Amino acid sequence: MEKKYKKRVCLCISLFIICVLVGFMADNPVSEGSDIEYGSLNTEHKTDMTKKKDYQKADLEMRLQDSIQSIAEGSNPLVSIHNFDVEDHSKTVVTVTLYTEPGNVISEELQTTIENLIFGSFDGILKDNISIDVEYTEK
Repeated sequence: MEKKYKKRVCLCISLFIICVLVGFMADNPVSEGSDIEYGSLNTEHKTDMTKKKDYQKADLEMRLQDSIQSIAEGSNPLVSIHNFDVEDHSKTVVTVTLYTEPGNVISEELQTTIENLIFGSFDGILKDNISIDVEYTEK
C-alpha cells in the first residue's frame, strides 16, 4: 500500500506543478509589464526627439536672427520657422520680420542677401516658402 500511496502523491504533486506552470503561462505578469514599459519608453523617446527638434529649430532661429542683424544694421529681425523637418526642408517655411525705424531703408539687394542666407541654411527650401517683411516702428 505504501508504494501505491507514493505514486498517487507524486502524481498529485506533478499535476499541481503543471497546473501552476500553465497558470503562469496563461497569465504572465512579466510580459504584461514589459509591454507597458516598452510603450512608455517609446513615448519618452518620441518626446525626446520632439524636444531635440524644437531645440534645433530655436537654435537655428537665433543664429539666423544674429546673422541677419549683422547684415541689416539698424534693424531688429525676428525669424520664425514653421514645418521644420531636420531631413526634408521642402515644406519648411521661414518668415523674417525686420523691425526698423522709419528712416532706415531696407533695400531689395539687402533682402536678396537675407534670402540667400536662408537658402544656405536650409538645403532644398523652396523660394516661395521664404518671406521677408519690413515693419517700421516708432521710437
